Amino acid sequence: MKRRLVGATTALATTLTALALVGASPGVSAERKAASLTATPDIFVGGQGLNFVGTIPGAPNKKIRIETRTNRPGDQWNLRPAVVGSTNAQGEFDIVYQAPNNFGIKYRLTASNGKSSSAVLFEPRQQEVVLSLNGGPEQAPGSVVSGDDFTIDVNTTPTGRGNLGRPAPPFPGRELALQQRVRGDQWKTVATAPADDKGAARFTLTAPAPGDLAYRIRQDDIKTGGNQIGWFPSFPLEITVLAPGAAAKLPTSFAPSAVATRTGSTTTEDADAAPTTVTFPRSGGTPLASQRYKWGPTTWDFAWVDGESLTDPPYRGRKLKGRWIDASDGSGRASHYNGGMALSTNVSEWPGDGDHGTTSVTLRGNAQTYGRWEFRRRIDVFEDAGPDYKVKIDLVPEKAKHDRCGANTVNVAEVTYDATKVKIGVKSQRAKKSWQGNRRIPRLSDGPHTFGIELTRSHITWFLDGRSLATVKNKKAVPGVPLTPRLSLVGKKQEEMRRTRVLYDWQRAWQLNKQAKKAKVGKGLKSKKLKKAC
Repeated sequence: MKRRLVGATTALATTLTALALVGASPGVSAERKAASLTATPDIFVGGQGLNFVGTIPGAPNKKIRIETRTNRPGDQWNLRPAVVGSTNAQGEFDIVYQAPNNFGIKYRLTASNGKSSSAVLFEPRQQEVVLSLNGGPEQAPGSVVSGDDFTIDVNTTPTGRGNLGRPAPPFPGRELALQQRVRGDQWKTVATAPADDKGAARFTLTAPAPGDLAYRIRQDDIKTGGNQIGWFPSFPLEITVLAPGAAAKLPTSFAPSAVATRTGSTTTEDADAAPTTVTFPRSGGTPLASQRYKWGPTTWDFAWVDGESLTDPPYRGRKLKGRWIDASDGSGRASHYNGGMALSTNVSEWPGDGDHGTTSVTLRGNAQTYGRWEFRRRIDVFEDAGPDYKVKIDLVPEKAKHDRCGANTVNVAEVTYDATKVKIGVKSQRAKKSWQGNRRIPRLSDGPHTFGIELTRSHITWFLDGRSLATVKNKKAVPGVPLTPRLSLVGKKQEEMRRTRVLYDWQRAWQLNKQAKKAKVGKGLKSKKLKKAC
């Protein structure tokens, strides 16, 4: 009997153990599964909805968030605050989330208990759109005859053109708006058409009276199907309208073999190859005044990390409002690129004619009278011939009534590519004075640098890479009106210039707070009487 009881007990124990294992199988299965993450499709642009599928072992029925990490030695994982989904009882997830716009960035999904999936390295395609003129006189490229019909062909999937030679995927049905330049540097939509299956479209127009025209295409937002893809503009297509029978002067161009291309210390050999310096610097890098002096949480922080458009609000901060308004009276454009914003003078990174005019962006809807701002940027030049563009960061009055032809403007920084000095200053109507000066700086062509400005009720201090450049101690020097950033690539009217691109990693602002450390005072600037405003 005793042996039978033991046998029965053993059998019962075995049965209970088996039942327990069956009941625990989801958890045990999840523990035994390897952490995983896949993101599809493989070809995408920033903001496109991707399907994230994977497993987080040991995290059944947990809320999950995105963690990001730039692909550089020593970088840390950054946990985004938003909950993007949850795992099931086996720790598995299947969600749609927007693709990053940065080259070489890693994502993983992390559960509320701290456990994570494996990581995926992303290499997004960059949006681009190229225009071609057809139907003009053969002897005059870039020209059409008044009264004649002509066509503009649109290609949204070109190779090269700043996207590392890898075309973006087509988005059939995406609205393409043909815009004509009006009032010098603004754009007005004159026609629309959907992109076809290859991402192409064609517009047929009749040439107006003789003169100069400029068109661009604005690819519309895509905000459906899990996508949050921001709108994107082409470079201007500039056209000369000739009178019937008029002779046209043929344009001249640089010979590619005679001009060296330059991007810092890099030379480009292939017209369709992007320079090795295209990787846009992200967080880290040079020191920041905001960190050194503990400026605190940002009021707003603009960076185009998820493919946002220029008119989207800041991606983080206390005041999530405002939008950037772009303007161009020449060949250039402003667009998002590799997680940041690019002001560029021409579609090609190959030397040649076609770099002229001024391109700018101005923030609207989030101005401050007093506060702190910082801007991280780098400058690339792609040819040696021609004069340099001025690269400017200004704080300008948001309201036209406070502008007074440049009065009440703070010049945060004005440089050129090869400059060893930066021009800074302020014009204040209430002081009836201007303060200006130059400060010696390292060459800015060696990588990203960060310019900053602090405006209090008693002084203005300028910063470069976390150190003070200059200070003006005068209560009336501070304009005392709501100011907003304007970023500009300034040419000499319509003169041919050196092909240039300015990459802005981010733009940030802070309100004044008592917790911030007092910044080191820089050397003063010379003042002079402000000329009478217009």
